Amino acid sequence: MIRLLMLLVGWFVALAVSADEVSAPLRQTTKSVASVDVLQWSLALLAVLVIFFAVIWLLRKSGSLGLINKGELAIVTGLPLSMREKLVLVRVGEKQLLLGVSAGRIDKLLELEGDQRLFQNQGAEREAGLFAKKLMQVMQGKGDV
Repeated sequence: MIRLLMLLVGWFVALAVSADEVSAPLRQTTKSVASVDVLQWSLALLAVLVIFFAVIWLLRKSGSLGLINKGELAIVTGLPLSMREKLVLVRVGEKQLLLGVSAGRIDKLLELEGDQRLFQNQGAEREAGLFAKKLMQVMQGKGDV
């Protein structure tokens, strides 16, 4: 076992020495990385990160970066009133709550049950999906592609 280990170590050393001899002429022809290149790469990386976080921030502010609500608790719709205040209609099971949301506070303004609920057929439309609706229209001959 020790002989096999010594043989493998010797083979790796010989391989490393031969690779060093082969790559020596190549090293002379390659250009080294200058500090200007590193600065350019760093600025490009910084620009990409700034753009990435700006897009995430804009999506969060516009409300487009929400979680998919498929459970018993879902935000049906929201209406911004100002930069820090908005009205939110939340579905909780069979009830709907109209909430007033501000910077440090959430108030229940109205509770809707039964026929009083708003957007009652919206859940069925979301489950069907846009593609499924278009497919059904095309299959029934009502819509065009």
